[in-house]
This record gives sequence, C-alpha cells and structure tokens, in this order.
Amino acid sequence: MVALIHAIETCLQLLDLTIFGFTAWRLVAATTLFVLYALLVFHWRTQETKRQNEAAAISPVVPNAPKARKWKEKPPVDLTDTQRIDHLHRYVSLKVGEQADLKDLTFGRLSTFRVAFAGVEHASGQDLAHLKVELGGATADCGNAVQEVGDNDFLVPRAAHGDQQHCSIHYTCGQKDAVSYLQLKVLQLDAAKQSASIDVLHVRGRRAA
Repeated sequence: MVALIHAIETCLQLLDLTIFGFTAWRLVAATTLFVLYALLVFHWRTQETKRQNEAAAISPVVPNAPKARKWKEKPPVDLTDTQRIDHLHRYVSLKVGEQADLKDLTFGRLSTFRVAFAGVEHASGQDLAHLKVELGGATADCGNAVQEVGDNDFLVPRAAHGDQQHCSIHYTCGQKDAVSYLQLKVLQLDAAKQSASIDVLHVRGRRAA
C-alpha cells in the first residue's frame, strides 16, 4: 500500500515538471486530445469513403428507360472542316393526325421528308409527342431521352434548354464534298389540345468550289 502511494506521488511530481515552459500534465493532456482528434478525423473520412463507394456501386434501374443510341452512319466530311454552311429552318405546328410535308427542307438530299403527329402519350411522369418521320427510305436516329418505338417512330419529350441534343430526332448523311445534319425537336406540347410545335433544322456543310 505504501509503495502504491509512493508511486502515485512520483507520477504527480513528474506531471508537475516543467518542459519547454509548460508543465508535463498540460503536454500530456494536449497530446491526448490531438490523438483523439486525429482518430476521429480518420474515422469520419473512412466512413465517407465507404458511403461514396456504396453509392457509386448502386446503379438506379428505371423501367422502360430509353437506351443510349449510336450513329448509324458516320459522315465522311465533318461540318467543322467545311468552308460553307447552309441552313434551312422552320417551325411546324401540328394537331393529332396531321402531317407536314417538308421536302423543301432537304437540300435535295432526300426524296421524301414528312413528319406526322400521332398524339400525346404520358410515360415516366412526362408528356411525350408521338412523331413518325418519313425520310424516303432512310432511317433516323434519336437522342437518349427519346424512346424509339419503331422504325422512324418516336416518343419525344419537350426539349429543355441546354438538353436539346438528347431530346431530338436526327439524321446525318454525307458525301465526299459535303455533309448534312437534320434535327427535329419538340418546343411545345399541349396534351389538352393534342397539339405540338416542332422545330425543324437542316444544316449542310460543303467545301467551297
């Protein structure tokens, strides 16, 4: 018992020693707090990394989600390499059952160009324009926000600002001296009136003669 008391008194005397102007007990307390803080920071970072890895490993599954599309044709000439750019542009308003003949917007590249509006459908919490496109035997492609339900038959959401490429129907064709890019997107869609406003743009790039 006496030895224990003597050991305690010795420890207390050591804690009262002054090291670099500070008492030993203050240095011990500061070191202990620093170690605890470092352990907490390590624990927090480990847990955060674990949560991020778990979140990255989980891939949300959306039923009937449209698949990402790839170009069916690769034009031999890039628009950025051409020396002359021509534009044809028109806004078309259609009601259900109506179609528009847009042959004059083809630069003579397509024998037929028609767009038909089959109505408004509702899926995945949004209204979609049911558009059917006729390109004289050619096949159109679409952005990954568009659902393809058949050959040249699409369900198209209204194009949001900054996301128009993903919400469009498009077709690209090229020759040795030129390339053209045709795009259709829905600007307005009224489910009550069963009407749609469609933006049609055809851009052709060709080398100057």
